[in-house]
Amino acid sequence: MSADFLTTYEAVIDRTGRWRHFSWYWGDAIEIDGMLDAPPTLAETPRAGIVDQLLQWCDKAPDNFDDPLAPGLGIAHLVRDGELPERVLDRFLGSIDRLPVLPCGLPALEPHRLAFRFGFCIDALYHLPPALVAVGAQRGQPDRIEAGVAMMLRGLDVLRCPAGWSQWYDDTVERNNGIAWSRGVGWALLGLVDLLAELSESHNRVGELEDSTGEMLDRLAATQQPDGNWRGVLDDDLAASETSTAAFFVAAALHPRVRSFWTAPTAVLHGAIGAVLDSCDPSGLVTGVSSDILPAWEIDGYREFTCEPSPWGQGAALRALAALHAEPGTLAE
Repeated sequence: MSADFLTTYEAVIDRTGRWRHFSWYWGDAIEIDGMLDAPPTLAETPRAGIVDQLLQWCDKAPDNFDDPLAPGLGIAHLVRDGELPERVLDRFLGSIDRLPVLPCGLPALEPHRLAFRFGFCIDALYHLPPALVAVGAQRGQPDRIEAGVAMMLRGLDVLRCPAGWSQWYDDTVERNNGIAWSRGVGWALLGLVDLLAELSESHNRVGELEDSTGEMLDRLAATQQPDGNWRGVLDDDLAASETSTAAFFVAAALHPRVRSFWTAPTAVLHGAIGAVLDSCDPSGLVTGVSSDILPAWEIDGYREFTCEPSPWGQGAALRALAALHAEPGTLAE
């Protein structure tokens, strides 16, 4: 493992620790997951800080509809390993069980926010299904496992559009917005990977989940830009490029569960790795990541966007860096 890579990795970990959470928003979970993926030799102190934040949230923050965006998979792992008490996981699960369910059968995350009241956002496929499967396996609750699998497959179904998978499905009009937002495809892809990692390989729907994962990876592999990044909208020449999709791709493509059934094209993988490393500045900030984008029917906001440091940008990069740390030979190729 090169000294330059470790310096970059440590800088991103250190900088990411400056985001402190006592309530939750879209994308916060991947920052926590990315920090928890880091080896203890690099991230022992930040890991302790995450445990403290989660305890403060559990014990002091009032219940609200933001709670389902807590890092449920990370909480499940910390409870499993004895680093958090069961009550933290109980609070997360209670928030999930209180969510309103749309007529299409999917939950409405953040029903108190106007933009999200009546539909389903692709980011939810990262936030919820893997956590439900992990909890179901840990607690011997097969209904939780089936709910996580069903949410993933149903979500992919309603979000499918000609260019891939859209950001938003609106249940009031029974259609999605048809905008294949590349960062959202990254969210769904890594949600699929995490779900497969938690799910028994004998589950009767593993084949469908693997097929969906391979299809998403193939779609991204076919749409990469020359600099190793992806446009904000797939198949849209007017869309600007951004950096987080490369991190999602690297984290997914190098995951051992994915490597059991899919192999990344060498040039695409190396291009994405270079893009991830180039996006990390010396201070540990991940640059070139699109800022918050709310559901919309017009494509303009997806094509032209501001870029700024964000928890989801840091977290996606950390997950890619963790995958590279676990596969040092990939960096040397």
